[in-house]
Amino acid sequence: MRAPLSPAWARSVGPLVLADLRHRYAGSVLGGLWSALGPLVEVAAYAVVFGLVMRPRTTQDGLTYALFIASGILPWSSLREGLESSASTLPDNRWIRRSRVPMELLVARQVLVSAVRGACGLLLVLAAAFAAGEAAGATGLFWPLAGLILQTAAVFGLGLIVAPLATLYPDLRPALATGLTALTFASPIVYPESLLSGTVRAALEWNPFTHFLRLYRFPLAAPSGGPVAELAMAAATTMGLLAIGLAMRDRLWWAARDRL
Repeated sequence: MRAPLSPAWARSVGPLVLADLRHRYAGSVLGGLWSALGPLVEVAAYAVVFGLVMRPRTTQDGLTYALFIASGILPWSSLREGLESSASTLPDNRWIRRSRVPMELLVARQVLVSAVRGACGLLLVLAAAFAAGEAAGATGLFWPLAGLILQTAAVFGLGLIVAPLATLYPDLRPALATGLTALTFASPIVYPESLLSGTVRAALEWNPFTHFLRLYRFPLAAPSGGPVAELAMAAATTMGLLAIGLAMRDRLWWAARDRL
């Protein structure tokens, strides 16, 4: 089995992420500020559609619907972008077959770039909630940060599986996009959990993103229970996905390398 990502390669992840962000916004007057402005535009769009046009009632915790949905959509978009980018990273970098660059470096690069978007989105949502007086307090900011770190690590573990599998089976890429779309509505992102009951409500506990989502919304919704159990579930999910990804990387990588 190959050794994990060496310190020398790990040190290059940061510069590669920054290079990707610069390349993404090359030629733009505002440059990297679009990482923050993009999520801000999304939040504004949700505020207009759901806050002014549809005028729904507030969620069960009194949180306005625009902030409620933005606090779920933005980190979910980060997760989705990380997985879909991982699925195409090997076919888009066929030179890796003749290089000693580890697959893990390419996957980490894609996942961290998408995590920047998620972090900017969450910061904007939390800032808007504090400004509107709809946040529980500054001490609760630890939980969304912990959730985002764990989610990023979990997506990295999944990416180590998805990247070679999508190379071996190209149909996996559109199937992944379709599956993630379905999971958008199978997660309590656009609706509060209080609308569900019975078996459907219990099934949410088997959705890993549910526990990340509760961590993201903890400073906003101020639930009566503590978030420690959600953090433990999110951490267990992350460790499991990392272990599976690292265990399968060799078997899948060499087969994918021959296909490139």
